[in-house]
Amino acid sequence: MARPKIQVDKLHGYTIEELIELKNTTDSKFAMTVLTTVIMRYKGFSNAQINEVTGLSIPTVITHVKRWNSLGIKAIRDRRGGNRESKLSPDIVDDLIYVTLNKKPADFDFIGHTWTCALLALYINQTYGIKVSITTIWSILKKNNLSYKRAEPKPTKADEAEQEAFKKNVRDNRYFRAFI
Repeated sequence: MARPKIQVDKLHGYTIEELIELKNTTDSKFAMTVLTTVIMRYKGFSNAQINEVTGLSIPTVITHVKRWNSLGIKAIRDRRGGNRESKLSPDIVDDLIYVTLNKKPADFDFIGHTWTCALLALYINQTYGIKVSITTIWSILKKNNLSYKRAEPKPTKADEAEQEAFKKNVRDNRYFRAFI
């Protein structure tokens, strides 16, 4: 025996025509999708049919209906987190871009020759006292047309004298290389 499908319990003081009108006049794509899901479920459409029209997964359809049942019209408010203000002001972002392009980590007593997202996050924390994630740094760099690329060795283009000097100064161990 199949589990009964989730139903819209009540319309919370609205008529179905008012909900259709609200769906047609809203500017928010999220609110439009939630209202479409609620209207279709109220009219008896199945999860698969709602999925075909809205493109939502079945668990998302169920979530929208459950939220409508518990919150009513407040369920159409988009709470997915993309609308939060950034912790970093435009001045801090400009400084981050300037430092990335014109400074080296050694200028700030960091160990390393090139900037990494982790070092830039540490720079922001030490300079401004704001903790940001590596993902935030990466997205800021990407928005400003900067990309993070890891340097890869090109042994065929390396100078043979430098290779021999490197080999003489390296002692191989089982787990790491020790530089003499």
